[in-house]
Amino acid sequence: MATVQQTRNPDGNGDTYLRKQAWDYFVIHASQRMMIFNFYIALSSLVAAGFFASFKSGSNLESARWILAALLCLFALVFWKLDERNKTLIKNAERALKYFEQATPSVDIARVFSIEESETDVKRKKFRGLRKLLVWQRDLTYSECFNIVFGVFFLVGIAGIIHSLFRHLQWAHWYAALRRVL
Repeated sequence: MATVQQTRNPDGNGDTYLRKQAWDYFVIHASQRMMIFNFYIALSSLVAAGFFASFKSGSNLESARWILAALLCLFALVFWKLDERNKTLIKNAERALKYFEQATPSVDIARVFSIEESETDVKRKKFRGLRKLLVWQRDLTYSECFNIVFGVFFLVGIAGIIHSLFRHLQWAHWYAALRRVL
């Protein structure tokens, strides 16, 4: 009768099996992260195009402007959370792959995950405090780049919601009336 280990891993080498599992896990979630982000860009770009088209004179989308703006905010939040989850899953796989790199006797140049982490740490130390704001001078992570995109679409959505509220509720007239009273 075969043991559980032999059933899962016919060659009997647990490290080889676990290394392949970690690599496959990494590949699946890294590619999933990119596919989800590409889908987000396509979807949000269509919604943003509809939102900006609603400003064209004679557009029949004017009444839907606030809905389109709210969708931009909703999509930014939902896809940001999906990206956070994918990032966590990728980091789990990277930790396992770094373990296997350290456990295997080889030259340092072959340890791509460990080397990348140490090189990135060295680069990040140069940009502490306010220097972090110099985004054009430093290497950004995928998460930082994605978060900038999520943030821009979210802010466009918030601006659209505020604009719609001011336009439809005519708060500007209330504000002017209040100023006359004061």
